[in-house]
Amino acid sequence: MKIMHLTWEFPPYKVGGIGTVIDELTKNQLAQGLEPVVVTCGFEGNFGYENRNGVHVYRFNADYIPAEDFHSWALQMSMLMQNKACEVMREHSDVKLIHAHDWLVATAAVGIKHIYRIPMISTLHALESGRYGGISGDRQELIHSLEKKLAYESWKIICNSEFMKRSISYSLSIPHDKIEVIPNGVDADQLKIDFDYSKEKSRYAMPHESIIFYVGRLVWEKGVDIMVGSIPSVLAKNPDAKFVFAGCGYMMNRLKKLAYEIGVGDKTLFLGYIDDDSLKKLLHLSDIVIVPSRYEPFGITALEAMACHTTVIVADTGGLAETVSHELDGLKVWPESSDSLAWGINRLLGDSNLVNDLCSNAYNKVTKGYTWSGITEKVNTLYNSVITEYTDSSWKPSGILPPGDNTEDSD
Repeated sequence: MKIMHLTWEFPPYKVGGIGTVIDELTKNQLAQGLEPVVVTCGFEGNFGYENRNGVHVYRFNADYIPAEDFHSWALQMSMLMQNKACEVMREHSDVKLIHAHDWLVATAAVGIKHIYRIPMISTLHALESGRYGGISGDRQELIHSLEKKLAYESWKIICNSEFMKRSISYSLSIPHDKIEVIPNGVDADQLKIDFDYSKEKSRYAMPHESIIFYVGRLVWEKGVDIMVGSIPSVLAKNPDAKFVFAGCGYMMNRLKKLAYEIGVGDKTLFLGYIDDDSLKKLLHLSDIVIVPSRYEPFGITALEAMACHTTVIVADTGGLAETVSHELDGLKVWPESSDSLAWGINRLLGDSNLVNDLCSNAYNKVTKGYTWSGITEKVNTLYNSVITEYTDSSWKPSGILPPGDNTEDSD
């Protein structure tokens, strides 16, 4: 069975977590007998066809799309994606289902659905209303309307947490029975890496310092400023703590300025973008990984840290509240509270027995309940259910009707 995935983000180009999710999902779908076809953006001259270990990947040239802002770029990109998907459909005419990922591909996904009259499902990885605490202004309204259109046109919607299911239903006016909760996963074996611990740590901290690590976009919804605000209270009790931040975003300079204004600039390190190997090493090196988000539909970073036997502290919000069990496999702290976060960090730095228990429980949790093979089975089961419903319906390509039906839906 061939499945076409539409996504603007796919390795080697990754911005957030969507690229990683689709990469893992397609690899496991291939292992389970499906034939994934991915249509995605190509950047820096990297476009054309790639057979990625059996996964068909088609990249169109997204380097030179004239646009005054990201929203205009996204709309034009989606039309180019639709054109590319039509080309790919001529080669893979036996594609059974379209799987769209987030609002950026909404125009392309809806177009392909109606051109070829095959079912389309979507995964909504996040919502615009959650990123900024509401919808205000034309640009946010544009994204919100595209999310609504994608959700309305989808046969089924996948989201990664019960929190997201409630959010989608409320924000986009979607019935609960149209939304399936299937969490993201983690591959603990892929996170393993051999390296010289002392040599690698020296790149980020002194031998005696404890590394407190954040990785992700440096944007408002990720709550990185809350983490920076916790540093003075942590250093007052644990002066050997070192705070390392990996990732890019519009708040980077603001965060650096904040760190120096509150007198902790010498105990922070902003790395910017880091490659996958450096990330794996830092996840293993760190004493604590922090996920301080204001808005977090799922929080795959927490799973990755747990799979590396590293303790996690998360804000008690969104999907994070479902992923981590407080004082069993991690600590949960109050959202929007630097004081609460500092309490959590100080508690872990002062209790090695608790740390060992949390790490052991967390590793067992993710390696049993969040495997990509198990998650892929759930996605494939949903595919089969949708295709069965589609087969029994009268909505078909022109000239193809179920037995006994001599009328054709004109929609």
